[in-house]
Amino acid sequence: MTRMRSLVVSAALFAVASPAPAAAQGQSTPIQLRAVPSGPPTAAPLNLTLADAIHRGLEQNLAVIIQEQQLKGTESARLDALSQLLPHVSGSVRRSDQTLSTAAFGFTLPGLPTVIGPFGLFDSRIGVSTPLFDARAIGGLRAGNALVRASQADVRDVRETIVLAVGTLYLQVRADAARVESAQAQVATAEVLVRLADDQRAAGIVAGVDVVRQQVQLQSARARLIVAENAFEKRKLSLARAIGLPAAQVFTVSDVITFTAAPPMTTEQAVAEAEEHRADLKAAAARVEAARFGKRAEAAGYLPSLYLDADVGAIGNHTSDLEKTHTVAATLHVPIFEGGERRARVQRADVELREREAELADLKGGIRFDVSAALLDLKAADAGVQVSDSARSLSKQELDQAQDRFRAGVASTLELVQAQESVASASDQYIASVYAHAVAKGTLARAIGEVEQTFVSLVGGKQ
Repeated sequence: MTRMRSLVVSAALFAVASPAPAAAQGQSTPIQLRAVPSGPPTAAPLNLTLADAIHRGLEQNLAVIIQEQQLKGTESARLDALSQLLPHVSGSVRRSDQTLSTAAFGFTLPGLPTVIGPFGLFDSRIGVSTPLFDARAIGGLRAGNALVRASQADVRDVRETIVLAVGTLYLQVRADAARVESAQAQVATAEVLVRLADDQRAAGIVAGVDVVRQQVQLQSARARLIVAENAFEKRKLSLARAIGLPAAQVFTVSDVITFTAAPPMTTEQAVAEAEEHRADLKAAAARVEAARFGKRAEAAGYLPSLYLDADVGAIGNHTSDLEKTHTVAATLHVPIFEGGERRARVQRADVELREREAELADLKGGIRFDVSAALLDLKAADAGVQVSDSARSLSKQELDQAQDRFRAGVASTLELVQAQESVASASDQYIASVYAHAVAKGTLARAIGEVEQTFVSLVGGKQ
């Protein structure tokens, strides 16, 4: 169940982090991308590094807060189970005035009243009740301890998810910023080429249609810049919401993520690390242990339970003539016939155990698939960066050659426009490939359960 939740969350994160079609914009934001705002906005713009964003996300993100509260709920259930095995001490003070009817108890004597009293009674007492042996309560405490360990692992697993979510958003903001810079450079290039086309037309080298074509290309570049700036600002809003920044807080993202190759790792190494570090695996194993203890506790319901009850106090008609009294009693409770109740409890506990064992087996079996898929994605992303880098260099050379040919009067602006479009496309592909490679490294770290410790260093952010 935990593994399925993590995979669904990861898929949702990548869908949110990628440019979304218009039809999907109105969908509600996943809980992993929402946070509790932290105070009022500051007057000065906030300089946000990747490490800062992740730290704020772990502190303010709604999913982490909810999971931590669920951990407290599990701890309270464990304390309740522990209380069943600890002594319960209570005190009481009672002052009463009574009358008794002898006739009600069958005593009637001629000449004597049937009502005796009133007489007063003062009773002050401290009592203790403690179990000496209760197999079912012992099993319940062991199950509670295991559930606390499972809930603690769930918190770590959610933190891993949030690190990947916030880190991915930060990378996407940086990618959008790079797209804005690329679009600005394309606008500047298009403006230079418009002036060049005007000069060429004035010199009688090209026709007026070439100038118009280049002006249209300039308008197209400016439109791309507007779209890029809009996407950049919207992505910043998503990041601000995910880490709990106030709605009006102005901030900049300072870390510039560049391509860095991932450390070499074989599938066997990755699987071994995942089996050691994955928090969801530890949570599933703890739930199996809790279910096993729960079944044993219910199966032990046929055993006798032994309790000790005692009290000590002072009793008398008035506080001035009290006498000390005490009571000590050992109670042995032996279940004889419960109408099938214990059998039903054992059956339910067995169903719970089988479900938890199946979840653990599925999770263990899926680790290799998760790791192998992450390694394949990383390998493909690495190749994608190399190809897009070569295509970017080639497109720039083609644009330079097209400009030289246009100046020489042996080419029209059609060739220039094609070269500019090629540069725009190659630049966008390179930006996407670099940040996809960074996200692929983060996904691999998530698959082996170490994303919180290694994400910033893996993608090249400031520590």
